[in-house]
Amino acid sequence: MREVVENAQAPQSVKLGDILPSFSNFDTILRSLKSYKLWPAVIREALLDRAISGVECTQEESDVAWEVWCKRNEVDPTKPLFEGLSVEEMHLASTRDKRLEKFKEEVFAKHLPEYFRSRKGELDRIHLEVVQFHHEAVAEEALFRCMEGEQSLEIAAHELAHRDGGEPAIKKVGPIGLGRLASGLAALVIGSRPGDILGPKKHGQFYILVRILELQEAALDTRTRNRLLDELLNNWLEQQMSAMTGRPPRPVLLNDSKE
Repeated sequence: MREVVENAQAPQSVKLGDILPSFSNFDTILRSLKSYKLWPAVIREALLDRAISGVECTQEESDVAWEVWCKRNEVDPTKPLFEGLSVEEMHLASTRDKRLEKFKEEVFAKHLPEYFRSRKGELDRIHLEVVQFHHEAVAEEALFRCMEGEQSLEIAAHELAHRDGGEPAIKKVGPIGLGRLASGLAALVIGSRPGDILGPKKHGQFYILVRILELQEAALDTRTRNRLLDELLNNWLEQQMSAMTGRPPRPVLLNDSKE
């Protein structure tokens, strides 16, 4: 076996020129892109290129972008070589992100206040304690004890466990955007305040009580601003692609990376 492995020859390296003939004209390129399921991505990037074609960078912005691009792609700026691109194409690629950033500011920034107001209910973040009961009557008894100030929700659930067929499941949820909660849970907590205990509510096979631990109202800070600008850009792209392909646009709502 070892002899076979040692005598085996590695496949000959393929050069770019070896595969270029298969992309010799537009029709073959188009067929390939569609068969590789890359066509939507190509259309999207082409739309972006068209959108930012008139956006310029200052010399300082271009210099910074070039330095960052070379470092990210491990390119020697004194002898730039990268995936067959010309130096001019590399410089153009290096400023693409900056030109896209400027495009978003110029086109979508004026819509941010209104868009933020429409999204705020889903951007607010909430921290919950959720207790699951098998029996509604037990959940109601636990709620009564909490509302009367007799016990905390956790202690009430623990003391009533013998009536519920076992220790009720208690878990913390969040902080999480309201828009990412299950619809039934979101409907229960909307309009609540920290310290509120809500329920009982049928949720799947359980009856749940929810205690609001913390509510963080969304603000149009830098992080949220950038997220919403990306959403506006992506929704604009969806509308453009829908007009080109005839398929309905798919609304794009980005997840918060902190969750």
